[in-house]
Amino acid sequence: MGQCFSCGVSQDRFQDKDNGLFKEQTQPVSSINTCEEYSTGHIKGQSSDIAENIMSTSFSTMNINNPIKELVSKRRNRYKKDGFNLDLTYITDTIIAMGYPASNIESVYRNHIDDVVKFLDGKHKDRYYIYNLCSERSYDKAKFHNRVKVFPFDDHNPPKVEAIRPFCEDVEEWLKGDEENVAVVHCKAGKGRTGTMICCYLLHVGMFSHAHDALTYYGQKRAQDKKGVTIPSQVRYVEYYEALVRRRLCYVPTSVYIKEFVLDPVPNFGGGQACLSFSISHQTVFQEGGHVTQKCKKLRKNDMYEVKRNDAPFSIKLDYCLPLTGDIKVEFYNKTMMRKEKLFQFWFNTFFVGDYLNGGERSVVGGEDLCYSLSFEKNELDIVNKKDKQNKVFHASFKLTLLLQRIPRDECCTSAYERHSQLQDTPSESSADSSDDYTNEEDDYDSGEGNSLLPGKPDHACDVIHKS
Repeated sequence: MGQCFSCGVSQDRFQDKDNGLFKEQTQPVSSINTCEEYSTGHIKGQSSDIAENIMSTSFSTMNINNPIKELVSKRRNRYKKDGFNLDLTYITDTIIAMGYPASNIESVYRNHIDDVVKFLDGKHKDRYYIYNLCSERSYDKAKFHNRVKVFPFDDHNPPKVEAIRPFCEDVEEWLKGDEENVAVVHCKAGKGRTGTMICCYLLHVGMFSHAHDALTYYGQKRAQDKKGVTIPSQVRYVEYYEALVRRRLCYVPTSVYIKEFVLDPVPNFGGGQACLSFSISHQTVFQEGGHVTQKCKKLRKNDMYEVKRNDAPFSIKLDYCLPLTGDIKVEFYNKTMMRKEKLFQFWFNTFFVGDYLNGGERSVVGGEDLCYSLSFEKNELDIVNKKDKQNKVFHASFKLTLLLQRIPRDECCTSAYERHSQLQDTPSESSADSSDDYTNEEDDYDSGEGNSLLPGKPDHACDVIHKS
């Protein structure tokens, strides 16, 4: 048992959901008598709004050496000067990465929004602009004098390719306006999503020419262990933006078919066999109640495929041709008697299949269809790159290969794509209570049972594939 931070009364321990952390805290007893008065919303006859303000203020004035904040920020470099202890790092003199500016109980383990206001108004008064990358939450922009812009995308995922350049151009315009201006970028933990966009900006302005160099620099600045952006799909999108900038490419929506998946070697499932399934989603951004938000449209969930240990390599040939355009997420699951476990996921953008492919193997498979082979090694797949470091399920040489066919723009089946995209509109599958590092993926990402959402054979069968 611990004590309430504000009143000193014995209280259940606070739980940090990001780290599964329970931590006892002891603070001096204040003039407020009982924590129950907080829960009823009345403190000595005051309204619930006043009670919330007092509660918020008490969290803001807590000891700056709060060990919970230190543990939750993990190995991220914190700003510990001038009386501040914030999950905040200067990446350059004009670019700041920080964790989410929280209020109320969340401020116990994250940056308190009032402390962030005090820091920015004190050190960069009228010279800062904030860029919020969270799709899952928001706060009162008025606290920051309405100098906040939102470029939302989901935790653990990359942004839409089309959203990167507008972000970079907006930051560049703001910083060019005055040499004292600073851009403050944050997501929830201020690490993965934040690093993805900051690295793209560093490429955009020419500070670095290669994604690897920008990512390395960011990691050295932001984290004590030098690990900044660690999710493979986010790294891939920084590499995409490098290709766009360095080769001066004009992004054009491009459509492809996925014809086949090949897993080699077969994962070592318990019991020697498994039932594999996969889903395909498309990333969308739209307006909702005056706010820009993001959702993944589920385009396809397939039937189960029984996999035996001696099936090496294991191939899944798709019996339908679903046109895919833009940012695509593929998720693979293993269905057991007890549950459905997500094995891995990955994002790719269809524009970079073929001539502009950046990352993975590039090869053209012979034959009349001129299909492209896109391969991902184990360390290029999200989730499994961290969960199976001992190679117990996936061999170190594991590789997933997609056989894809690009569709000429004048022959794209847009009507079919739009029809399929209406099948299921799913909200963000990232957990609002987890950090940018993966935790409990099998729980956070379980999307339920799944027979095919497309009964029977689709309108566009694979025997009518267009030539590239």
